[in-house]
Order: sequence, then C-alpha cells, then structure tokens
Amino acid sequence: MNILDRYLLREYLRAFAVGLFFFIALVVIVRLLDYDLKKLEDGIDYITAAKIVLFRAPRRIMEMVPIAAFVAVFFSLGRMVRSNEFTAMKAGGISVYRLLVPILIATLLICGLFALFYDRVASPAFHQADLLQNKVGPRRGRNLVFKGKDNRIFYSQRIELDVQKISRLTIYEYDAENQLDRITFAKSATWTPTQWKLTDGFIRHFENGVEVDYETFEAYTIERHEDPVRFIGSEKDLKGMTFKELHEQITYKQEAGQIYRKERVKLYHKTAYPFAAVVVVMLGAPIAIRFGRAGFFAGLVIAFFLSFIYWAISFAILEGLSENGKLHPFLASWGANILYAIAGSIMIWRTPK
Repeated sequence: MNILDRYLLREYLRAFAVGLFFFIALVVIVRLLDYDLKKLEDGIDYITAAKIVLFRAPRRIMEMVPIAAFVAVFFSLGRMVRSNEFTAMKAGGISVYRLLVPILIATLLICGLFALFYDRVASPAFHQADLLQNKVGPRRGRNLVFKGKDNRIFYSQRIELDVQKISRLTIYEYDAENQLDRITFAKSATWTPTQWKLTDGFIRHFENGVEVDYETFEAYTIERHEDPVRFIGSEKDLKGMTFKELHEQITYKQEAGQIYRKERVKLYHKTAYPFAAVVVVMLGAPIAIRFGRAGFFAGLVIAFFLSFIYWAISFAILEGLSENGKLHPFLASWGANILYAIAGSIMIWRTPK
C-alpha cells in the first residue's frame, strides 16, 4: 500500500465513521424514539420500552450504512475536487479507476463485517424486540396448525416447550394422492429425539375417504420428524431469523411440501442488502467528481434520494413481486444492487479521465 492509498483510505474511512455516527444518532432520536415508540401497546412499562428501542437499534443502523458510505465518498472525493487535489492526481497520470480501487476494497470489507453484524446481532435483536412489543412468550402456543413431513398436518390445542408437553394433539396423515389416510388423536403428547409419545387417544383409519377402522390406546408411539419448536417458531418474524434459521426453515418446508417463497426472499436479502454500500459508492464516486464542489449538504440530499430509490426498487417492487411468485428471489434481492452497479459502472466509465 503506497502513500496515495493510505491517504485516500484515511480520508474516506474518517468521513465514513463520522457519517455513520451522525446517522446512528439521527435514527435513534427520530426513527426509534418517535416512530417505534408510537407503535407500542398500552401497558408496556418504560424499562420494556427502552429495551425495545435498544433491540431495534441494530437493524436501524444497518439501514444507515449505504447512506453513510455515499456521504463519505462524496465528501472525501468532493473535498479533493474543491482543493484541486483531484486535478493534480490526474495530471500525475493517476486514473479515476486507480483512485477508486482502495475505496471500493475498503467498502467491500466493511460490508462483509456488517453482513455478519446483520445476521448475528441485528436479526436476533429484532426478534427479541418483537417478542417484547407483542408480549409473546417464545416457549408456549395455543391452537397451532403445522404442516409436517410425510403429508402430516398437526393441530395442537396447547404446546409447552419448557416442559415438553402438548395438550390435545391431532395428527392428520394423507396418502400419496392427498386423500385422508389416518387421524391420530391424543389427550397429551411428549417427545423424544426420534418419537412422539402419545397418551390416552384413538386412531381412525380411512380408505377412499371412508372410515374403515377405529382403535383406542392408552400409550402409543410414532416416528417423529418434526421439531416441536417449529410449531411456534414457524410464526417467528422472518426479519428476526438468522441466515442459518432461514436456511433450515426453507429446507424443512421443502421436505414438508410447504410454500417457502418469503423465506427465500429474506435469505437472499440477507446476502444482498449488506453490500448495498458498495454499489452506492460506485454511484457516489463519479457524482462526487462531477458535483463535489456543491458541498456536503448537496451530497446529503443526493444520498437520501438514491437510498430512497434503492429501497423503493428493492423492497417495495422487486421483493414484493417475488413474494407473490412473479420474480425469482435472487433477482428480487440482488436486482437493485445489479441496477445500481450497472449505472455506477457506466458513470465511472464516462467520468473524464
């Protein structure tokens, strides 16, 4: 790394750190304390409200990373344009491409770190905030319907994960032609790693939709493929799931024949959004070179505008189409990145060398 690279990185990273700190403070004060608290239900005490604000903060921080990256590149390169440093660099034979290499590499590394932050910190924290806000206990559930593997549908009147017990469990089993084959009912059920242990119930057998046999039991075991946690976990907000949880949910739903479009969209989103800052910098660099003399506030306005367009394209349009089955999840999640990268590449290519 030569002197020029160190100089560019120092200016860019300093501006990025200041910008990110500024936007974090802004989002906590404006977005969290105003918008999120207004959505809280009555009866939530101040300590719980403060916890919800803190748990939602990491996800809000993620929203500010692309804006901070754009402002950083606009401010650092714009300052060089205003002080004629950029002109001197070009006169010395240094191309625009060469100037952008260390900045893009640094942004890519930053995005990688924030991808981990998004998955390991922001998503679990969002789930905890969701539990607190909606007053949902993560260990119990009532009147749950769940589609399992091998054409099984489970209905549980009450499930208590903390004591590993289900009250009034009904299992509907269907054959390869999706005709009802058997209904198993138990007043109570527990489980082992491989079996359901049913107590005090009955089994009804069907052929071609007609009941052909009926038997009762005091104790009965059947093979278990389902994780009881998923009976409740399937209701978990997808925004609060980690990459691993989403992948496991998709795999399970595939094997169980359930619809998993939304999970795939969120999975690809987790890989795409953290790298939005890279494509935003690709747009920001040529804009800074052309309009850097306009100053910091002009860059701030442009940053918010480009981020708004990004969110509108990615979330409101593409991901909405994908969740409705109209677009592949990969294109939905990476589409805005691809469009911004193409636009940024064209603008960099057309920037005076």
